[in-house]
Parts: sequence; C-alpha cells; structure tokens
Amino acid sequence: MTEGDRATAVGKKASVTIEAAAELVDVSAATIRHWSEVGAIEIRHVGDMEVVRLDRVHMLSQSPHANATKAVRNAALKNRLGDARIETLDVSQLQELARDREPGSATR
Repeated sequence: MTEGDRATAVGKKASVTIEAAAELVDVSAATIRHWSEVGAIEIRHVGDMEVVRLDRVHMLSQSPHANATKAVRNAALKNRLGDARIETLDVSQLQELARDREPGSATR
C-alpha cells in the first residue's frame, strides 16, 4: 500500500496527529509546522494533541512547491555542513554540527 493509499484509507476528512500525518504522507513534522506558520494548514488542539486534516497534508505534500522547499532545505543543510565528517551516523551529532555552523551562530 502506498502513502497515498494509506492516507485515503484513514478517511477523506480525518484529523490525525502531526506525527501520524508526517508518517502517512512521508513529510517531516517540521514541514507540517512550517505549513501552519505560513497559513497553508491549520493545526488544532484536541486535548493535549495537535491534529491536522490528513487530506490537506496530503494535498500540500503533492504540490510542486513542497518538493522545491524540501530540495532547498536539503541543499542549505548540505552547504552548511560542507565537508564535515563524523565517526558515526548519529543524528544528534549532525544536528549539533549544523547548529554550530548556522550563519550568525555564536559558537562558531
């Protein structure tokens, strides 16, 4: 079953947590939060959960702009990390290195 099939199997207007939507549609939770910040999608609070409409997330993930945004973000991260090397593939180490190399970072 593809991501699109799983997304539609849940229900056309289903609300799911941000994390579930990210997994079902294969985008990051940060991307969904960004879409909310720019007004493309609404994040609602249900109790202590943050939920979004799955069909909206799916639609936004299919737009050409979403793919362009992902490419730009990936290119910026690769540029920031440059020729950095680490001993292991530890995400937390890569995140720390990227933060240290961020333009305007005080820890440079």
